[in-house]
Amino acid sequence: MKRKWTGIIAAATLVGVFAGSMTVLAEKEYTVAMITYSLAEEFGVDVLKGAQEKADELGINLVYQDPAGDMQKDISIMEDLITQGVDAICISPIDADAIVPYIDKAREQGIVVVDWDIETDAEVDAKVLTDNFEGGAMGADYLVEKMGTEGKVLIVADLESVTSTFERSTGFTERMAEIAPDVEIIEQLSSGTRDTHRATVENMLQAYPDITGIFCPDGDRTLGAYVACQANGRQDVLIAGYDATPEQKEIMLKDGAACNMICATDLHPDNLGRVSTEIAYQVLTGEEVEPVTMSPISLMTAEKVAAGTYGQE
Repeated sequence: MKRKWTGIIAAATLVGVFAGSMTVLAEKEYTVAMITYSLAEEFGVDVLKGAQEKADELGINLVYQDPAGDMQKDISIMEDLITQGVDAICISPIDADAIVPYIDKAREQGIVVVDWDIETDAEVDAKVLTDNFEGGAMGADYLVEKMGTEGKVLIVADLESVTSTFERSTGFTERMAEIAPDVEIIEQLSSGTRDTHRATVENMLQAYPDITGIFCPDGDRTLGAYVACQANGRQDVLIAGYDATPEQKEIMLKDGAACNMICATDLHPDNLGRVSTEIAYQVLTGEEVEPVTMSPISLMTAEKVAAGTYGQE
């Protein structure tokens, strides 16, 4: 399968988790819009929190609307922001292909566009990304460490147009093929809410009772899978998830080191929000920025959370 490695280039800048830096406040108050995938997800809320912190530091006006995972709403929000004439838009597109003409239109109007997390092929002023392939591979490494090199693993898959989750699943499957080729991989598309993902996993557990592991490329899929396993008495199924949300951490604390949600790749969403907002500001004020800035990831594990050592590395 051909990989989209556009975002991972030699010039990429690695940004620390606490990526704040002292910056002279703008003489002009700019208006920067932040568009997350959905504010129903903790991930989106945390991104917005980081963005607001940076906006307050820089003295700029941050605005936001919630597309709630709906591409048509995403398009409508883009059109509204273009009409309003905001100075910059930071967007994690719901559909990386469908959003292209609207990003083009925004830039034609002189609006700075920063693409974050979900990579699009549209021409933008800058991108803020994480290594999705490596994030998926990290989940595979830890799942095999805990599960072994035999079994059957379910991937709760997303649409290919959502490039971030698609790349995470690709990174997971490619690493599994390298380190545990005897593990059988099955994929099931699941689009919708956490409840949708719960129902998907419940159906798959019934259809394939010999499932031993699950990989979920985002937070809601991870939590949906966890609830499905709990409801069906399948705590023996090990879940390698994503996003490392506060809710996931609380579950790991409650269940302890034996939690079957064994890990979640941490994207540090507050950092994504801060860095995207700062880069938009830098472009607006004429500073030179890297075309791609890589934001770091790490792996939150139930064992480290239970021991109180996660984040202390």
